[in-house]
Amino acid sequence: GGEASTLDAVRYDARLTERESDAAVLLAYGHTNHEIARRLGVSVRTVEAERSRLMRKLGCERRSELVRWALERRLLR
Repeated sequence: GGEASTLDAVRYDARLTERESDAAVLLAYGHTNHEIARRLGVSVRTVEAERSRLMRKLGCERRSELVRWALERRLLR
């Protein structure tokens, strides 16, 4: 079904850049694109592009899938 295939995609270990990893954790914690841009010292447009690339790499369509991915890897404390 759709949920099972989505979870399989989220479990796939994509190779992320350091900034993508940082953005993934910040997104999983619920930070907005503006907050992430400010914390990482980049533009909001850069965060939007990285978020799109990150979600595609992880096979995530929704933030909740990203949160599950981060939780499974114990990235959230």
